[in-house]
Amino acid sequence: MPRFKRPRPRPTARAGRGVKAGSMRIVLADWGNGGHHPTWFQHFVLALEELGVDVLALCPYPAEAEAGANEARPKAEIANRPRGKTEFARVKVASRRFGSPWPRRLSLIDWAIRHFRGVESQAHAWSKRSGKKVDAIFYACMYDFDFQRVQAAQPFLRLPWIGLYLHVAGYRQPRRHPEWPPRPEKLFSTGLCKGIFVLDEGIVDQVSKAIGKPVVALPELNDGRMPVNDQQRSLGDRLAEFAAGRPVVGLFGMLKESKGVIPFLEAARKSVGKPVCFALAGELYWPGPEKNWICETLAECPNVWNHLLRIPTEIQLNYLLSKCEAIYAAYLDFPHSSGILSKAAALKKPVIVSEGYLMAERVRHFKLGEIISEGKVPALLDAINAITKDPAAWQAANQPQWREYCEAQSFTRLKSSFQKLLAVL
Repeated sequence: MPRFKRPRPRPTARAGRGVKAGSMRIVLADWGNGGHHPTWFQHFVLALEELGVDVLALCPYPAEAEAGANEARPKAEIANRPRGKTEFARVKVASRRFGSPWPRRLSLIDWAIRHFRGVESQAHAWSKRSGKKVDAIFYACMYDFDFQRVQAAQPFLRLPWIGLYLHVAGYRQPRRHPEWPPRPEKLFSTGLCKGIFVLDEGIVDQVSKAIGKPVVALPELNDGRMPVNDQQRSLGDRLAEFAAGRPVVGLFGMLKESKGVIPFLEAARKSVGKPVCFALAGELYWPGPEKNWICETLAECPNVWNHLLRIPTEIQLNYLLSKCEAIYAAYLDFPHSSGILSKAAALKKPVIVSEGYLMAERVRHFKLGEIISEGKVPALLDAINAITKDPAAWQAANQPQWREYCEAQSFTRLKSSFQKLLAVL
């Protein structure tokens, strides 16, 4: 294993003193791409800017990220409030040494040291160019498999860090997923970690007690922009033409097993000939044998519209959702949050979710749609019928709190959440 030089220690702990946001410089790092990654990254950049924080935004495609931020950034400066400046750059990702003669544990440690030192080296280079110190690194999307050896890398690092711990199965389902760390709090045990964000408000106290550090819930933001040109409307218009006036039940995003694709298509098979159609759009990620069955179903069912490619932009996704009468989000074995709830609420579209965990808790509290037993096709058919048979009657009977949900998941609340964690740096 290579020998790494430890940096000289530097005082970094300023927790408790509080730091004025306008004086801060944060490195925002994300090496993931696709799905939720670009959307969250853009929200984080804009929130930090509005708090007056200067940002070095490290991601796989900085030009795209910068263009997206420029498009979403408010045109006018906020009166009497300094706005932070953002510099975009490509994140340096350490390669994993597959086939290494070292034991797997040592290979993971080697990767973690090289990887996190690489991110920090970009932070130090930014500091050197500007002549100003960096306050912390913010990891935009933390996964267990990337951070399981982060503690081993900490002796070689200097900068404090915070992050969004994205998947909380280790807390919501501690015995159902042995591949996740049995004690996720080990990921945050280093002194350089000053606190974390989660997307699950239901476990904030539990996680904070486990790690002994601040834990703040972030809202599920919605990018509510709609099409402004024909190209952005093309997918949604094709779906509307296919539906020909029939109500649409839609499933969108990365199409994998946990999204409940199989029950969704089984419901479509049983609905052939009925006045409802199904829409399936997104990249199909399916290494299993059921992929042939999925393709056969799509070919055989005249009531299913599909676009098995990544939906290019949030604007196109929003427009697709607007063409639906109900949004299918009855995911399988899924304890996490989903931004689809925010989008559906903004568009005033009922959702169908599986019983248990966070999504059902939110849907029940805000009356956002129907809750069914996980994977049960008869229950799914009943929910679809309840919503699409008479949408106005369903809304009158259920009184969904769409506006209240959108307020709870707003950009204003995102900034407030950031202020809480930035104060401990």
